Amino acid sequence: MNNVPVYKLRLARTLFNNFYRARLQDANGEDAGQLLIVPGLPLDRSQLPENAPVAAPYLLVIVEDANINKDNVVDFEEGVSRAVLAKFTTETTAFDHCEFYYPSPAFYFAQEEEE
Repeated sequence: MNNVPVYKLRLARTLFNNFYRARLQDANGEDAGQLLIVPGLPLDRSQLPENAPVAAPYLLVIVEDANINKDNVVDFEEGVSRAVLAKFTTETTAFDHCEFYYPSPAFYFAQEEEE
């Protein structure tokens, strides 16, 4: 847990409702990636049947660009989750978790190790 990176987010709204672009910066202020973040907000209970299950809000994080590989992806997601959840949690909405998606995970994880 000590090797979990610390990230800062530079957040910008997009032309679409509830879509946000984020520039990820590492502890040194260097660019560490580009994200698209989409809050998953459940419908208001008044719009649902009485027997509908309770759904917790979550954040969909689409990783568009980042320096990750199979050895650091867990630490990357943990560090990004902390930064994103802290940025999006407000007095009225506490997001439950982040779900990560990658444009082409096979591309990242199929790369051979450099020696």
